[in-house]
Amino acid sequence: MKAANEPSSASVSAGKHTFSARLATPADIPTILAIERAAGSAAHWPENTYYEVFTPEAPARIAIVLQDQSHSIQGFVIARLTSGECELENIAVTPNLQRRGAGTNLIQSLIAAVRERGALSIHLEVRDSNSAARAFYEKCGFANTGRRPKYYSGSEEEEEQEDAMLYSLFL
Repeated sequence: MKAANEPSSASVSAGKHTFSARLATPADIPTILAIERAAGSAAHWPENTYYEVFTPEAPARIAIVLQDQSHSIQGFVIARLTSGECELENIAVTPNLQRRGAGTNLIQSLIAAVRERGALSIHLEVRDSNSAARAFYEKCGFANTGRRPKYYSGSEEEEEQEDAMLYSLFL
């Protein structure tokens, strides 16, 4: 990940939970991978893809982790920066914190980091059938801006492809 600034930490609360967000490091990858694997709706990347995020030749990205009071990582978000825009590539929180504000805190931390880097918008795509994720992004201020037909391929058991819904947040 290319970061011009030192990692900043912001403390945020979600109900009875208090979290701090900070830039991720390669040492966080095993925990990020475990959270991603436990989250059914997260994008499932090969382990080496996470390590590539931190290589000097990688495209500019923001990788943020959310820690609880004991400094245990409870979620992450990874986004790619390109020409004044940001693409949210992956986000997940531990299953016990879903629908408890942790994801919203990650999005808020991402928005702050994107603004610091001068990007004007954040874009993402999500499966048409993932109504929980779609509602989450809409709650965070993203607007549905389109559809990509047959963007997602089905599983080995399913041959059917699924549309992607496009969402954008203009900063």
